Amino acid sequence: MDLKENSLEKSKIIANELKVSLEEKNIFHLRDIIYDTNEVTLANIFEEYFEIKEILFMFKVIKKEKTAEIFAYLPQNMKQEVINGLQDHEIKIMLDYMFTDDISEFLEELPANIVKRVLNSASNQRRSEINMILNFKENSAGSVMSTDYVELDPELTTDEALEMIKDKERLAETISYCYITNDQHILLGFVSMRSILLSPANTLISDIMETDVISVECDEDQEEVSKIFTKYDLIVLPVVNDQHRLIGIITIDDVYDIIQDEVTEDLQKMGGITPIEGSYINMPIIEMVKSRITWLLILMVSATVSGMILTKNSDLTLKIPSLVIFIPMLMDTAGNAGSQSSAMVVRGIAIDNLSISDFKYVIKTELLNSLILGAILFTVNILRILIFMPKVSLSIAILISATIYIIITIANLIGGILPLFASTLKQDPASMSGPILTTVCDAISLTIYFALASMFLGGGIYGV
Repeated sequence: MDLKENSLEKSKIIANELKVSLEEKNIFHLRDIIYDTNEVTLANIFEEYFEIKEILFMFKVIKKEKTAEIFAYLPQNMKQEVINGLQDHEIKIMLDYMFTDDISEFLEELPANIVKRVLNSASNQRRSEINMILNFKENSAGSVMSTDYVELDPELTTDEALEMIKDKERLAETISYCYITNDQHILLGFVSMRSILLSPANTLISDIMETDVISVECDEDQEEVSKIFTKYDLIVLPVVNDQHRLIGIITIDDVYDIIQDEVTEDLQKMGGITPIEGSYINMPIIEMVKSRITWLLILMVSATVSGMILTKNSDLTLKIPSLVIFIPMLMDTAGNAGSQSSAMVVRGIAIDNLSISDFKYVIKTELLNSLILGAILFTVNILRILIFMPKVSLSIAILISATIYIIITIANLIGGILPLFASTLKQDPASMSGPILTTVCDAISLTIYFALASMFLGGGIYGV
């Protein structure tokens, strides 16, 4: 039995035990099962096996801290049903045990009337923190941060700091690092829990804190945030405002979500899909259609260019019918080569910070790649035609292979250059890696193909 099957079997057993405890009204056993089970596993079990009324009952009889932990991992539609089923005072208590980034994340996708009810149920401090996060620009550092952190005064001793940390541990998203601020909440530095624990009892925090602190401004794009985490190997990053006041933190688990969102968005753009949030399973059909139709219409119309090139060269294809056979292969080869090159450069922009200043390096690299790839494809294609298509003449085989060599080179150059220009123009490089690139490569490959064929004809080469 593999890991996935084992996990599913374990979930079924836990679900059955919970069902039996509910039927027998055995609250003590019910609590024991829930407290001994990971909150992510419980959220999956609740979604798969239980109705909303059963979930609400279990939420009412377990500790509110556990309720908040499970609620954070429920799917969005189930979160909404849970909120609708809770009393205002129950919502308030649950919000007190949730981290602010988790609260703001699920509120962003709720109807306005439910958001209003949730905010009205929250304490004044919680409401102020949530509103601050919701008011930040979408996909900015401020919109994904948490306000649940430990803030220390530099004049505290390590013993006093430990007492403060113990008091805030339940409400802090992490205590691995604590941040040092002055009376105006200006970020001065940070100290690790390790340093506090290993220092003598009366050591001042100011004597052991690190002042070279990496931080990010609240308006910074979340993609840049993920790059900072990767560059400095961080597990938590403080967020400051334009006056360098500490207003929140971003933890590594939030960055995993950011990276997943960014990768999903890039894949959608590269596939000619307007970026849209939500999973494939839960997405309404009409939303899927809206996300796809724009590019399908554009590509359908842009295919007119390829059609015009074919029409213009119809006399040539009538003289040499075998030319038509290779058109799909040439167009696919050009599109695939351009997409490969583009994917490499887009990744280089994300990981290696490639920019327009690296233009010459990209050109050189793609040219060298093209020389080698083109030579291999040229040779293999001639052999392929001679072996599997004996009715096609050697001259046509050379024509097709020469076309491949040229279009591979041009497609690689275009695929490498377009993302750089997109990045320079503050556009997403991934948007240049999909349908636009393929359409351009198709038109260019056909133009080159027929231009070479005309030259061959002019030179007296007539294949069959």
